[in-house]
Amino acid sequence: MEKKINYNDIPKNYLYCNHNKCPRRNKCLRYQATLCISQDVPYYTAVNPSHIIGNETNCSYFSSFCISLFASGIDHLLDNIPHVTAIAIHKEMYSLMGRSMYYRIRNKQRLLHPKEQEQIADIFLKHGIKFKPVYDKYIEKYDW
Repeated sequence: MEKKINYNDIPKNYLYCNHNKCPRRNKCLRYQATLCISQDVPYYTAVNPSHIIGNETNCSYFSSFCISLFASGIDHLLDNIPHVTAIAIHKEMYSLMGRSMYYRIRNKQRLLHPKEQEQIADIFLKHGIKFKPVYDKYIEKYDW
């Protein structure tokens, strides 16, 4: 069972979908988010259903209605790695993310998306580290 969507968690510029005849509407985050809009909201931005009709199974706007596991904090990410390897991994992560984003992630001001976690895991593997990176905290939320 999915976590109930809270309208206040939806980004302000989110693109909704109100194609109520779509066969994938029950699995689409954009459609499910539309169901949470109260009548107090005067307008919202939505995909044109006429643009999608006939191509629902390959809809480029489809977004899976499921919870994703985001990571927060990298304080102890390199603790159990040999120092020379940890420095190399740190440099590669810094290069991948850029200075600003790296420090925002380190200071828990920005979450790591599951795809970014995979990129970091790939860096670990590239440097011969067999175990997956462990982050300070994990947060379940929708991937808007």
